[in-house]
Amino acid sequence: MADTVTLEIDGQKVDSIFAKPDGDGPFGGVVVTFHRGGIDNFTTWLVDELARQGYCAIAPDHFHWIPPGESIDNRKEFLWDTRLALDLAVARGYLECLPEMDGDRIAILGHCMGGRTTFLGAACDEHYKAACVWYGGGMMQAQGADGPSPFERLGDIACPVMGFFGREDKNPSMEDVDKFDAALTKAGVWHEFHRYDDTGHGFMDPDNPKHYVEASAKDSWSRALVFLNEKIGTSAAAAAE
Repeated sequence: MADTVTLEIDGQKVDSIFAKPDGDGPFGGVVVTFHRGGIDNFTTWLVDELARQGYCAIAPDHFHWIPPGESIDNRKEFLWDTRLALDLAVARGYLECLPEMDGDRIAILGHCMGGRTTFLGAACDEHYKAACVWYGGGMMQAQGADGPSPFERLGDIACPVMGFFGREDKNPSMEDVDKFDAALTKAGVWHEFHRYDDTGHGFMDPDNPKHYVEASAKDSWSRALVFLNEKIGTSAAAAAE
C-alpha cells in the first residue's frame, strides 16, 4: 500500500504518496503526475500498481501550490509550468536517493492534466528514460508568466514517449495529436501513439464511469507496462549488465 512521504519543495513541506516493491532492488522508478482528481483513488492505484509491477513510484502533490480555500477549478492560475517542473524534479531526486533504486532507470507518466505535465517534465529534465502520456490536453498554452508551452517544448524531450488517446476526445483532439506526432517526428524523438475508437477523454479511470472504457484502459496499461519494462524494468537492467 502507498505511504505518505514528505518532500521539501520551495521551502514547503509537501505530502506526497509513495510505494515500493518488496525486496532490495535495485528497482527502476516512476514519477506519477496526477490528473484533475489529484491524489485520489485512481492516482493511489497507479502508485500501488507500479510498485506491484516492480517499480518505486511517487506522486507529488501539485495542489500544494493552490492557496487554502481556493477551488481547484482555478488551478491553472497557480499550477505554473515552472512550479510543476520543480515538483517533478524534487520527486525524481527523492527516488534517485533511495538505496533500493537504480537512479539511471526512472520514467514519468500521467493522465489528463498529468499527461500535459508528463510532456512538460520530460522536456525539462533529461534524466528520464521513458515517458507515458494519456490524453494530455492544454498543450498549446503555457501556464504562468513564462513560456514556452509544453507543445513548443516537445523538441527538447530526450527519452522515448508512448502516448494513448481517444478518438472521440476534444482536448486533445485528433488534430492536436497529429501536431504532437509531427513535432516529435521533426525533432527526432522516438514515440509511439495509440488511438482508440469509441473512446473519449479520461478513459482509464474506472471511478469515472461516464468516460471509462475498459478495453481501451486495459490495452493502454498493458502496452505501457511492456514499454516501461523495456526502458526501466528488468529487461533494461539485464541489457545494462
